[in-house]
Amino acid sequence: MNKKSATLIVLAPLLLAFAYYTLVRRIEPFMYQFYLMAWWSFICFLDAILALGTTRFLVLNRHFAFLVTMSAAFWCIFEMVNGRLQNWFYINIPQGIGFRFAGYFLAFGTVIPAIRLSEEQLERILPDIKVRPLSLKGYPKVALPLGLACLTLALVFPVYCFALAWVFLAFIIDGFNYRRGYPSFAGDIERGDLKPMLAAGLAGMICGFLWEFWNYWSIAKWVYTVPFFEGLKIFEMPAPGFLGFAFFALGTMAFLALLRSSPILARSKWPLSVLALIFCFVSFLLIDHYTVFSYTARVDQLPFLSDNDRAAIEATGARTSYAIDPRLLGREERERLALLQLKGLGLRGFNALDQYGVDTVARLSELDQNELSSILQERNMRRVKVYLKAAKEWGHAKQP
Repeated sequence: MNKKSATLIVLAPLLLAFAYYTLVRRIEPFMYQFYLMAWWSFICFLDAILALGTTRFLVLNRHFAFLVTMSAAFWCIFEMVNGRLQNWFYINIPQGIGFRFAGYFLAFGTVIPAIRLSEEQLERILPDIKVRPLSLKGYPKVALPLGLACLTLALVFPVYCFALAWVFLAFIIDGFNYRRGYPSFAGDIERGDLKPMLAAGLAGMICGFLWEFWNYWSIAKWVYTVPFFEGLKIFEMPAPGFLGFAFFALGTMAFLALLRSSPILARSKWPLSVLALIFCFVSFLLIDHYTVFSYTARVDQLPFLSDNDRAAIEATGARTSYAIDPRLLGREERERLALLQLKGLGLRGFNALDQYGVDTVARLSELDQNELSSILQERNMRRVKVYLKAAKEWGHAKQP
């Protein structure tokens, strides 16, 4: 066992344990980075396991910074598409722009490494899956237009064709790779080898489960508002949506194959990295504007705290609302804190409701969709339904 692998195999689980500890104990600012710590512990651990006996790390090598940058930029493509689809939004995001943008970058930077490592592990343990070779010479002529058609339909008809957003890049990039003679899933099928495609699809499903599992327990997280499937959720993801992770992984691995195979891209890593960082920065600004629903509320911003309560809370070291011990508050203040934290409603939403005399979760649950939409100035009715549903569930949980 090489020293680097041994060290990471020990440290990665410790990082994951630390992530859970800070989340449960509400330790700032680490509790807001639970998702990041969980994912990077997974990536470091799996890369170390795969490197045992070989000393060849697939992610934690000299190309690490480039891979993370490309991963963040790759995911930002889907964030831009989501600006039109509005299939998810973010809650409880840190206020400081530097801290927040670094969080976006590091979180989105886990996408390609996680799928790449999971795919490699599955490639090693899955048996060969051979089928009769199939000629696909006309594949690029179909795949490229099909991918563009999927993207167009998703953008033009987002309510009904949103699922195509997870398919379009797989067709476009894999079709291009096949045409250029780079590694491609179509080329694998042409040779009668289904193992790479199956490994990539399963890797997407495994990572998808972990994405949703760790997101579910996070404070800073995303919430889905996918049309037609609000009542069929596993964690935050509508159950049928887990199939989309398989197609997403195919597009991800096709993109990675393009990065590794194109001589032009290989010679242009620095310019490509700069362009990717610029794209990420612009995307982060748009995410803030269109996709973030709420930011963490500081204790000194909470209007319902008395000076004595505020002083007592700050004396415990709490600086944001999720670090507050409710036992330090009176009944009315606890009810207002519950409203503030309801599905990450946030200070902006809380203040808007408070102006209309809605200062408890129970009163929120009595509103109808149009009233809440008007108060929050939220035109996306799927988001409005999220909060009404959460308020009603909260009320049921409080009933004896």
